[in-house]
Amino acid sequence: MDAPQDATPRHQVLITTGEWRWAVGWALLILVASALPFLSAWAMTPPGWNFTGILVNPLDGHTYVAKIEQGAEGHWLFQLTYTPEPHDGVFLFPFYLGLGHIARLTSASLVLVFHLARLIIGLGLLLTVYRFNAHITANIAERRLAYLLVGTASGLGWLGVAFGAFPIDFWVPEAFVHYSLHTNPHFPLGLTLMLLILMYIIWPPQIQHIAWILAPSLLAVLLAFVLPFALIIVWLLSALFIGRKVLIDRGRLPWLHIWPTLGVVGASLPVVGYQYWISVTNPILAGWNAQNITSTPPVTDVIFGFGIIGGLALINAISIMWWRRREASEGEWLLCLWVISSIVLLYVPFPLQRRFITGLHIPLAILAAMGLLRWLAQSKLRESFQRMIVLGVIVMGLLGTLIVWGLPLLLIAQQPVDSPTASLLFVRDDETAAFEWLRDNVEPDDIILASPRIGMLIPGQTGARAFYGHPFETIEAQDKKAQVEAFYKGEQVSTSPESDYIFYGFSEQAIGQPQLLQELPVVFSNGDVRIYKSQQEH
Repeated sequence: MDAPQDATPRHQVLITTGEWRWAVGWALLILVASALPFLSAWAMTPPGWNFTGILVNPLDGHTYVAKIEQGAEGHWLFQLTYTPEPHDGVFLFPFYLGLGHIARLTSASLVLVFHLARLIIGLGLLLTVYRFNAHITANIAERRLAYLLVGTASGLGWLGVAFGAFPIDFWVPEAFVHYSLHTNPHFPLGLTLMLLILMYIIWPPQIQHIAWILAPSLLAVLLAFVLPFALIIVWLLSALFIGRKVLIDRGRLPWLHIWPTLGVVGASLPVVGYQYWISVTNPILAGWNAQNITSTPPVTDVIFGFGIIGGLALINAISIMWWRRREASEGEWLLCLWVISSIVLLYVPFPLQRRFITGLHIPLAILAAMGLLRWLAQSKLRESFQRMIVLGVIVMGLLGTLIVWGLPLLLIAQQPVDSPTASLLFVRDDETAAFEWLRDNVEPDDIILASPRIGMLIPGQTGARAFYGHPFETIEAQDKKAQVEAFYKGEQVSTSPESDYIFYGFSEQAIGQPQLLQELPVVFSNGDVRIYKSQQEH
């Protein structure tokens, strides 16, 4: 049986000013590197086109802009604007709605607010990671290597693709810090809140007062709204940590950890309960959730996705739990429990099980860094060779990240008029003018019929509703997408429900020529884009 260990008081964690300067410098470098693909896309925009500002997963990226747009219109209740069905607003996504209010008060563009939030929160996440590392290990070399691996290392996705796999480091940003802060602001915010809550629970302050319970409780409420699946990981991880403490302390209850945990669960559970209740009682949200299935990827995709970092972490975790279980610190055990609990949750039969991979790269990278440096310290290898090994691990991880960040640039190099994928990143000048007209002339509840590409952009660019625009956020999406294609091919003359305006431009012309379109009044015309007013009764 392991010997009891006392919680390490937070004030005993020492981080020198020099360490913070080093951490801030690397954080800024990582953030600048993550911004370069966006700046390159803007600089490489073809003549006659405009960069949308969304580079990673534009289908979901524009839904975030659409949520910010609702906040910019003064709303605090969220509606699905990617579907034509009328419905009441609900209190969901307050983070993005809040960003919209900031955009309204500052008169800043929605995309600018999105990216500023992404960068500022990304800086906070990276510095929180360093603070978390300092709780795990007092060794500065281990802290720094762990920090670099967390912030820059991908897996072996490029190698997995060669074997026919689709590794997660190419398409599951929430699993990785560097990919999260490159993708959107709410992933890094969720990861930051996770780490802050865990630090309050696992390493409570030496002097307990109301803030000891209140602070993590408030953070948990925020996390419940921002990234609720990350909160479930925190709940389970805290329970496992406390359970282990009870075992090694022969049944003595560790109240220093129990009280903040109870505060976290008690404060956030009503929020999670409300979200679940809304998702099953609101028919529109229920329809959304029925389509929103994110299953766990195949095991091979996960293995390749975490790559060398995952392998090194696994070796160290086995060492901790098997050979070094008596002398391993609480921080090391926390990392092992995090990995175990996330993997278990990943394979629980649940439509959204992939969400439980959130942040898993953090404990893996820290375990990998600590295990590698400790093995090298015990080895008889020359110091120069040890440094080469460490540098090799860093470079291999960074290579994957640079590939992930650079892949969109391959799309940018193609002409959007010839590449359907590249066209998701840009809008034509005449389409931009059409969006501006719609923003000024239509009502928020008006339904705009357009191609899937334009439908993706309509809510965020105009504030109106799209008949179809997203495979999850459009209710009965497959049916509506089929209706869109049938309408523009001339196979049907209307949609159900009926639309208020019909957008007809570059993307729609590529689908076909609708019937009776020339009989409808043209309310906007610019270049190749026409907007028609439907005359059907609603």
